[in-house]
Amino acid sequence: METVAEQFSKLSRIWPEFESRPGQIQMAEAVESAFREAKHLIVEAGTGVGKSLAYLIPAALSALENQKTVVISTETKALQDQLVRKDIPLVSEILGQEIRAEIAMGASNYVCKRKLGNVLTQGTFGPEMLDHLEFFKNWTSKTESGRRQEYDGFSSFDFWNKVTREADSCLGRNCPNFSHSFYFLERAKWQKAQILIVNHHLLAAHIASDFNILPEFAKLVIDEAHHFPETLGSAFRIELSSGEIQKLLQQVWNSQKKSGLAVRLGSPRINDLTTQAGEKLFHCFNSIAGELPLNFYGSQRIRKVLKMDGGAFESLLDSLEQTLLQEGKKYSKESEELEEKEIALEIEMLAKRIGEVAEGLHLFRTMDAGERVYWADPPNQKTKEIYPKLLTQPLESESILREVLEPRTESIIFTSATLATNRGDLKYFSRRIGDLSSKSRIVPSPFPYEKHSLLFLPKDVRDASENPEGNSADLSRYILKLIELTQGNTFVLFTSNRSLNEILETVRPLSRFPIFSQIELGSEPAKNAFLSTENSVLFGVSTFWQGVDIRGDKLRSVILTKLPFQPPNDPVLEARSEKWKEQGGNPFRDLQLPYATTILKQGFGRLIRSERDTGIVSLLDSRIWTKSYGKDLISALPPAKRIPSWDELKSEYSKLPKYATGALK
Repeated sequence: METVAEQFSKLSRIWPEFESRPGQIQMAEAVESAFREAKHLIVEAGTGVGKSLAYLIPAALSALENQKTVVISTETKALQDQLVRKDIPLVSEILGQEIRAEIAMGASNYVCKRKLGNVLTQGTFGPEMLDHLEFFKNWTSKTESGRRQEYDGFSSFDFWNKVTREADSCLGRNCPNFSHSFYFLERAKWQKAQILIVNHHLLAAHIASDFNILPEFAKLVIDEAHHFPETLGSAFRIELSSGEIQKLLQQVWNSQKKSGLAVRLGSPRINDLTTQAGEKLFHCFNSIAGELPLNFYGSQRIRKVLKMDGGAFESLLDSLEQTLLQEGKKYSKESEELEEKEIALEIEMLAKRIGEVAEGLHLFRTMDAGERVYWADPPNQKTKEIYPKLLTQPLESESILREVLEPRTESIIFTSATLATNRGDLKYFSRRIGDLSSKSRIVPSPFPYEKHSLLFLPKDVRDASENPEGNSADLSRYILKLIELTQGNTFVLFTSNRSLNEILETVRPLSRFPIFSQIELGSEPAKNAFLSTENSVLFGVSTFWQGVDIRGDKLRSVILTKLPFQPPNDPVLEARSEKWKEQGGNPFRDLQLPYATTILKQGFGRLIRSERDTGIVSLLDSRIWTKSYGKDLISALPPAKRIPSWDELKSEYSKLPKYATGALK
């Protein structure tokens, strides 16, 4: 079979706009070698290298040669769409044969025909859906996938929850709809796919479920890999919310509405236990609230076992679980009667979930489950929650990668535009993936940053920790000047909602350009408003620091208002820092600084998305001048021309080439 270099040589004939990039071929050969030798590979590929083709071609060749699926995991939907609609068809053309590629999504993305039928029959669809049911039913009769993302009509959040699939409430082969189930038909396609595309959350869920969701695979590409360790850790998280537990109990028996599974079972014992559990729930969470400090406005570590109610609620849940399982012996999922199947399934599902809540409570009362971090989040005001939420997850995802995922794979490719810290150091990311034995490579961006981009680093922005009011005034002043300089066409990126709202309140009345806020509109509507409005400005937070791809004159300026350090009181970071310090490390240097560097590089990367893009990245945080780590942060960024003064910025900006359709002028 031809090598990847030979495949790339065909591209210029197929794609007239293709320009050969040595870095792209180097990366492709490194991926090919890792696959062939069953090795792992870490590769940072700067923006513009063309990393998706660099891993897709060797992935496709491997799948064809070995007749085994290669899985590609991404962080963003935008990259998934690019792979399926643009890159994989191009790879098929290069190789001269169609590559079977599928996107796999989590179960809750697919309509469940059984649940939909029950909702329509029982009339539990909600009044907001009355005028939209026919359109929805018509769509379900035509769609092949039944995927939520393909539906373009109106549907409420509550309605979708009622009609989409849940893994633990699925009858599987015992369902009368099994042969034409959207989800299981899609899963059959996954089994036949040569390239299977997933997102990080589904891959992490697959690992957490003991590899029970996706087809078997031995080769894996993790693109946008810089956040995968955090996503993996979150997949093993346990959350206990009084509101969610109450909803769970009400699914068994709601004494006020006289509804729930207990109505179908006719078991006074279950009614009684569930009612008692509902009462104990509030006693338990009252006790929890009493053990936590009164000034409770943010996430807070729990460092010692909680007394709670001495385990009374936990014990009652155990009794309810066992009683449900005993009652479940009267029903069979193998029955010819659909109603009996559904009762058996519902008993099994609710008993399992109740058991998991009891196990979670036990964890907080004993903390005897190995290295985990425990914390509490403040009550969710949107849901009118009155009690804090309890959360726990493994302290490190490194061991999960090393001990759980690595033994099940031959080769893992980790790639992103931002894996290295200063001076090309990949040690931080290597630690985050468990120091797997792996090769590494850095492929620099081919873009002419020196000619096309300016990095504005003013020295006169006052420090927010020493002078908050002065800092806000300086940020507002510079943001207004920068917006005026580029005639809008600007992203202003913040590290907190509070800071965004505070600056927006000052800047918006003084700006002659329209400003859209991610907090006011939501991520996607804010982006769409920005794209559809001339000379506009977008104020955003974490979502817009990474994964957003806007090219040309529409985005001429990216303003980073603050260095993106994690909050030092973040429970997981705090716990990891304590352990790192105990082992003789420096948590700030070894954990916080590399993380901030990665996100800073992502923020810078919003500006230059093609070889024709030009503009300004402004970093309005004087700590880069006053702190010893400032030089390291700046050295990690692309080689844009560094400018410290406003007058020089205006002069240099006027010299930048302007983007025009197809060319610079």
